Amino acid sequence: MISFTTVNDLSAYIREIKPTKTIGFVPTMGALHQGHISLIEQSKKICDITVCSIFVNPTQFNNASDLENYPRLIENDLKLLLENGCDVLFLPSVEQMYPNGLQKNEEDYGQVLKLFEGLHRPGHFDGVITVVARLFDIVKPHKSFFGQKDYQQCIVVAELIKRKFPEIELHICPIQRETSGLAMSSRNLRLNETQKADALLIYKALEHIKTGFGQKDLPRLIDEAKEIITSSGLLTIEYLDVANAINLEPIENSNTKAVALAAVHCGPVRLIDNILLD
Repeated sequence: MISFTTVNDLSAYIREIKPTKTIGFVPTMGALHQGHISLIEQSKKICDITVCSIFVNPTQFNNASDLENYPRLIENDLKLLLENGCDVLFLPSVEQMYPNGLQKNEEDYGQVLKLFEGLHRPGHFDGVITVVARLFDIVKPHKSFFGQKDYQQCIVVAELIKRKFPEIELHICPIQRETSGLAMSSRNLRLNETQKADALLIYKALEHIKTGFGQKDLPRLIDEAKEIITSSGLLTIEYLDVANAINLEPIENSNTKAVALAAVHCGPVRLIDNILLD
C-alpha cells in the first residue's frame, strides 16, 4: 500500500495512473471497521486501484465535543487496510484539505439538507459537501463507494455528483451489521456492553416498521417502534420516522418507495440507522 499525506504527491500519482487504471475511492474518517472494509472489497472487485482517505473533517461536526471524542485509531486502520489489500491511503492534515482556512459549502442543495440529520445537525451536510468535493477534486476517481448507513449523506453526495462530478459513478453499499443486528459504526467503540445491548433496540424497532409497513396504520406503527426503543428507559429518540426513499419527503402512501430512519442517543453516543421498506 502506498501512503500519501500531501495533495501534490497524491495528485502526481493519480495523473500517472489514471489514463490506464480504473480508480475506486472510499472516503472515511478512520476508526475503520468491517463496514468500511466492505466498501474497500467492493471497490477492489470492480476497480484496478482502490484509494482510501482517512480524514476527520472538522466542518461536518456541529458539536465540538463530538469532534474531540471521535475515535482516532490510525495504527489499527493501517493494519486493516494492509490486510484487505487497499492500494493507496490518503492521510491529509487539516491544512492540506483546507489551505485557505476552514470553509463550508454555501450553495443551496434543497430541502434534503433541512430534514432529519440536516435539521438536527445544522451545517453538517454543508461540511460533508465541502470535504467530499475537495476529495473528489484531488483523487479524481472513476467510481466512489459510500455506505447506506449514512443514508441521507448518500442522497446529498448523489446530488453533488450530479451537479459537479457527473463523470464519477456512485456506488451505495449495504449496511454491515454485527451478528446482533447493530449497525457497524465507529461510534460503537464508545459504547459499554450495557449500552451496546440497549442499542440493539434501534434495529429491532426498524425491523418492526419493515414488517408492518403497508399492513398497519403508519403513525401507529411508528409509535410502536418508538415504544420498543424507549422500553429500556436508557435510550433517547432524536427522530424515528418513515420517508420517501428518494428525497426524504413525507410519504403519501405505502406504495411509495420508502425508508425508515432513526437517530437515537445511547448514553453520550448518538447512533443512526435505517432500513429500506421494500
